Amino acid sequence: MANSRQVQQRISTAQNISQITKAMEMVSASKMRRAQDQTLAARPYAQALASSLRSLAQATSSDLHPLLSRHSNGFEVLVVIATNRGLCGSLNQSVFKHVGRWVQQHPHGELILVGKKSVAFAKFMGLETYAQFTAMPDTMSLEDILPVSTLIINKFIGREFKSVEIIYTDFINTLSQKVAHSQLLPIKLENEELILAESETAEYVFEPTAKEILEELLPYYIENALYHAFLEAKASEHSARMVAMKNASENAHELVSELKLIFNKTRQESITNELLEITTATLSLES
Repeated sequence: MANSRQVQQRISTAQNISQITKAMEMVSASKMRRAQDQTLAARPYAQALASSLRSLAQATSSDLHPLLSRHSNGFEVLVVIATNRGLCGSLNQSVFKHVGRWVQQHPHGELILVGKKSVAFAKFMGLETYAQFTAMPDTMSLEDILPVSTLIINKFIGREFKSVEIIYTDFINTLSQKVAHSQLLPIKLENEELILAESETAEYVFEPTAKEILEELLPYYIENALYHAFLEAKASEHSARMVAMKNASENAHELVSELKLIFNKTRQESITNELLEITTATLSLES
């Protein structure tokens, strides 16, 4: 009966794990819906802002604002956005693979880490860290990322940072998230030839001056770009955790079914052995 008791304990443990993972799945599903709605609502604005900025920057001189300038002073910086908690599948590992490649390509670069998991990874790998941010809430607002954006803008303008790149997870859908790697500073113009051709045929009248517009718009663009990256990362995190907990619950149910079958077989074998012993003893007494 010792084996039966052990199997019963394993069944009880698996059932408890299933209840815990199911509860975590429901919590992650609720957070995922809020994060997904927030992310999808912010995408059109972020894309329109980026498009407007590219057109404006191409139609003006890069000397009008230091965030448009390229310089050789300082060192390369990578902003890494990971999670504070685990149990989200291979989400963080995918980000860290890209971080490892970047570190190999930029041996003198440093990292700005967001999330406790990224801090633990950098410490384990012995990577150079410039700053750490581990108190980001689940429901993000623009004010929450101001410490990160202010640090990046001030250090780039002060020419302590040569360039700033960012790695995070881009939310595709509930079952799919991919690593996104983009350059934040200096501002990189996409489709430069197309924008240049458009700017050559278009005339712009700035009111107020182009410099005043850029002084207001460029820092806000960096803040919004970071904010959008954080929203994408949060939506990806909750989606990955919900899927991971769903898979864990299903695996626990399958394990319980297998253990119950083993328990029934073990119990049947034990009963059969007891009947054999009783039958053998009875025959011995009759003889």
